[in-house]
Amino acid sequence: MTDWADLTRTDRIVVEQVSPTNLDAAMGTLDGVELGGSSLSWGYYVDSRVTGKLTVMGEGWRRGSALRVTHQVPEWGYSRELGTFIVTNDAATRTRGGWSYELDLQSTLYGLSTDLLVRPWAISANAMALTAARQLVEAAGRELVADGANDYRLKSTKVITVGTSRLSALFALADMANDRLDVDGHGRVVLAPYVPPSAKVPTLTVDLGDPRGVALDGVKRTTDWLKMPNVAAVSYTYNSGGKQQQINASATVAASSLLAHSARGYTVTDLHELSEMSPATAARAQQLAAQYLTNDGVEHVEWTLSTTYLPITAGDVVDLVVHDGADEYRGARRCLVKTCELALGDMTMALTLKETTSGEEE
Repeated sequence: MTDWADLTRTDRIVVEQVSPTNLDAAMGTLDGVELGGSSLSWGYYVDSRVTGKLTVMGEGWRRGSALRVTHQVPEWGYSRELGTFIVTNDAATRTRGGWSYELDLQSTLYGLSTDLLVRPWAISANAMALTAARQLVEAAGRELVADGANDYRLKSTKVITVGTSRLSALFALADMANDRLDVDGHGRVVLAPYVPPSAKVPTLTVDLGDPRGVALDGVKRTTDWLKMPNVAAVSYTYNSGGKQQQINASATVAASSLLAHSARGYTVTDLHELSEMSPATAARAQQLAAQYLTNDGVEHVEWTLSTTYLPITAGDVVDLVVHDGADEYRGARRCLVKTCELALGDMTMALTLKETTSGEEE
């Protein structure tokens, strides 16, 4: 088993140039990369999923070529493609007698976001969502991997209007099928069944007390518990018999709750002014207020920390083990990797971990 806590390993980053129209066609290694000024960033809730920046000295980059970043550990025989990117900016600076380039890297998905449909596209009733998704991707010269993805048969004709990006259309099709849209390290578009973070199996454990130092010194916890509502209210206004009527209801947390007025000394009200409510009764309003209060009771907890390199990316789930601090935040905290930034120079990662009990944002 690979031991990522073994800090004696040799981490090697290779940047390869590939054909922008055929990501399987290698064009040689990119020379002059300054790893100290280069990084990759993943975001679970970011449409493009992964971005990056490379500092390159000299004229090694063939303008227009795509770039593939690979992590290797030679003594383990380990190799992993971290990402394959299009270059969207090549700002150049002349200093010390030569030119250096700051290359902005974007994923295949970003390339689909700038590719707008120039005529309406009608997807007929009974068509399959995956078939339409494949047509969208392949028409842009990219590859779609959808092995095991959910599919969906359209119940009626769907028209994708002029000016819609291929990426927006793909997100719509993925939502229909309950799939998640992503991109792999080779630059292929990926569709796979959506799995809530709370149902995912942890990839690994990050123990803040591990003496081997995988988790670097310094961790920050943020929570919204002081902003969480302790009252949820419903107000519904309607006309009856030519007169304006109003139904109001509210629900309040238990007196024993840490959110109660007696515990915090102030009230935060979540007011819902409804345009429709059926049936239009006080009982229904009270039921809705209670539901809103339950939804409001989900605490959002995030952790930010730095680690040595770990083979994780945004969307993975890890167990963060906390040994001290407030009692309610100790122990193994199951977390979604929300964002992840890898500094290619020293191979350290800046992580934002969102506890899976905090609910979903998409």
